[in-house]
Amino acid sequence: MQLGQRCKQAARNGIWMMAAWGLCLPAAQAAQVLRLGHQFPRNSLSDRAAQHFAQQMAEESRGALEIRVFPAAALGDEREQLALLRKQTLDFALTGDLVISSLNNRFLVINLPFLYRDSAHAMAIYNGPAGQAMRRELEVHGLKALAWHEVGNRMLTANRPVRNIADIRGLKLRLPVTDVAWTASWRALGANVRQVQFTDLPVALKTGLVEAQENPPGLIRSARLNEHQKYLMDTRHMPQRQFIFTSVSAWNRLDAAQRRLVQEAATAASEFATNRAKTEFQRDLDWLVKEGGMTLIPFDASGVSSIIQKVPARLAGTEGEALYREIRDAY
Repeated sequence: MQLGQRCKQAARNGIWMMAAWGLCLPAAQAAQVLRLGHQFPRNSLSDRAAQHFAQQMAEESRGALEIRVFPAAALGDEREQLALLRKQTLDFALTGDLVISSLNNRFLVINLPFLYRDSAHAMAIYNGPAGQAMRRELEVHGLKALAWHEVGNRMLTANRPVRNIADIRGLKLRLPVTDVAWTASWRALGANVRQVQFTDLPVALKTGLVEAQENPPGLIRSARLNEHQKYLMDTRHMPQRQFIFTSVSAWNRLDAAQRRLVQEAATAASEFATNRAKTEFQRDLDWLVKEGGMTLIPFDASGVSSIIQKVPARLAGTEGEALYREIRDAY
C-alpha cells in the first residue's frame, strides 16, 4: 500500500502518523518542509534527479511533505553538506562518490580512474559485496546511502590536445579537493595536480590557474566549462556515480512506512538519473563538439593500466591491492 493510501486509511480511523518527519498530516496543517542540498548546476542531470526525488516524496505523501532543493552549492560544497547531515541541520544531500575516500584507506581504490571497463561494471561494483561493505562503513560515519546512480562517464578537457600519457605530463589539471585517489593516480600519470572546488572551477580555468579538468559531458555542458576549454579528450576514464544521502540518526527515527516512502522515492530518483545518463551522454557529447565549440580528441590509453595498478598498494597496502584486483576482475 502506498503512503497516500495508508494516510487515507489512518484518517478514516482517526489516527495520524506523526513520527520523525510527520508524513501524514491533517489537511489543515501545513506541509513539513525538508531540505536537500547539492553542488551541481541548476537543470543538470544531478539537479533533475534531486527534483525527481522531491516530486516523488510530495506525491506519495499527498502534499504532507515538501522537499526544497538547494542546488549549485547554496548550502555549501559536498563536504559541508555532509557535515550538515551529521549535525541534523540538513535532511538530504546528493553528492558525488568522493565521500568514499574519507571512510577507510582501502576504499580509496573505488575511485581510481581507468579502472572500470564501463558504467555497467562500475554500478555492478556498487551493487555487489564491495558496495555493501562501503555502505556499512558509511553508516559508521553517520551517513545512510539511500540510493546511487550514474550521471555519465568522466572525460578530460584541456586548452591543448592530450592524446596519450606523454601529453599528460606537466598538465595543470584541476581535481576535486581532498580527492586522494584521483590525485595519486593523475600524479602517477605525470599531471601537475591542483585541487579546486567545483564551484570555483570556471574562474580557475578562465584565469589560467588550471588548464585542464575532467567531468562527464553533462556537467561540462551545464557548468559551461566549454567556454574555457578548447579540447575534449575521449578518455571515458571513470563512470561518475552519485549518492542520495540522509543521516543515520534521521533514518532511525522513521517508522517502517516512512522508511519505505523515503527509500522508494530515492530509488526512483536514482533510476531516473541512470536511465537519463544513458541517453544524454552522447547527446551532450555531440552538443559540446557541434555547438559548444570543442574539438574531440581520441585518447590512446596504452600504458595507463600498468601505472594505475601500482597506486592501490601506495594508498592502502595489501588491502588496497586486493580490492583493486576484486574490482578489476569482477563481472
